[in-house]
Amino acid sequence: MVIREACSVAFYCQRCGRIHVQDIPCFPAWSGNVLRCDSCGHAQAVLERQPGGVIAITIGCVGCGTENRVAYPMKALLRLQLEKIYCRREHFELGYLGRRRRIEELLAFNQAEFEALHPNDGINFIEKQRVLLEALNRIHEMASRGAIACPCGSEEISADIRGNSIVLECGRCGSSYVLRAEKDGDLARLGRGFDIGLIAPGRARGRT
Repeated sequence: MVIREACSVAFYCQRCGRIHVQDIPCFPAWSGNVLRCDSCGHAQAVLERQPGGVIAITIGCVGCGTENRVAYPMKALLRLQLEKIYCRREHFELGYLGRRRRIEELLAFNQAEFEALHPNDGINFIEKQRVLLEALNRIHEMASRGAIACPCGSEEISADIRGNSIVLECGRCGSSYVLRAEKDGDLARLGRGFDIGLIAPGRARGRT
């Protein structure tokens, strides 16, 4: 019997929002194998083989900007059926690990559930995911160049996805800003000469 892979993974692309199943080889390179999105080519995760038959997986989270690292002994991967992987800071769902058949069944179930709850939006589900993730990427870029400011001067500003919007909130004074992130038109102004100033509680909040 020839074992061609240890298990399979499916990660949400942090650039375009799409998700697809990929196989993890039993013997990835010591220096690391990069898993890339089939749709846009963005790096999704890095696999590394460690001493003692352990495979480590590093996955970035666009929601909070952290890198998440999980490690599994090879024997555990070969037995694993299905496991969800979350961001350790924001508990944002990053993807799935386990048997290919189980992952594909779960993805099909999730899509069917979404279409049942949102019959008019089912076909646009992946597109909306792409817009949300692209908006988060642009917000991180804006924050890095100082284009997001709070009246209190604090830099402790969090970004939280709520429905089709992204809510920016100051951890010190509670000032906030709501950004719609549903269509490409909502992305047009982000990162193009547009600065975000958070608004104190009780006043009008954000743009829709």
